[in-house]
Amino acid sequence: MSAATGVGAAERGARVPWVDVVMSAVASVSWALIGMAGTAALGLRLLDADAAGSLGPMTAAVVALGAGGSVTPSGDMSAFGLSGAEAGTAMAVTPLGVSLVGALLLSYFFLRSLRAAGVVVSGAELLARAGAVVTLFVAMAGGLVWAGHDVVTIDGSAFGLDGVSRSRGWGMPGAAAGPGG
Repeated sequence: MSAATGVGAAERGARVPWVDVVMSAVASVSWALIGMAGTAALGLRLLDADAAGSLGPMTAAVVALGAGGSVTPSGDMSAFGLSGAEAGTAMAVTPLGVSLVGALLLSYFFLRSLRAAGVVVSGAELLARAGAVVTLFVAMAGGLVWAGHDVVTIDGSAFGLDGVSRSRGWGMPGAAAGPGG
């Protein structure tokens, strides 16, 4: 005898429990973003980056980077011996630890809400739950982008980056070849 005896199949045209769908999406996305923000703030604090600027906007910017966004430097930008537009096009940073924490928390709470929905979940309900999570995550990531829009001045020489120069060759046009090249 199967364990699912007495459990009815999902009915065609069954109604989607919208309150449960929305509440589970809010819980999943909120916990994911809270975990991402906590990880980003802890990482920035351990790097002592809060001495360079406000921790709130920097944390929001790192969470946006972890969600696949981008941070565009402007003004007098200098990094790794490059300056201006060269520095903006040469750097691509993705905080994978922040992304991993967000993905694990989002999947855990999303799958937990599916378990609470019952043994059989209709296709319409699954689509509604996934759509609500995606929509809410994009909306809240947009809010983080707005919150992270700030001017932050970071002195790279404090991190020991002033010794890295263009002569090492970072794949930039006109840069000298690196060791062995």
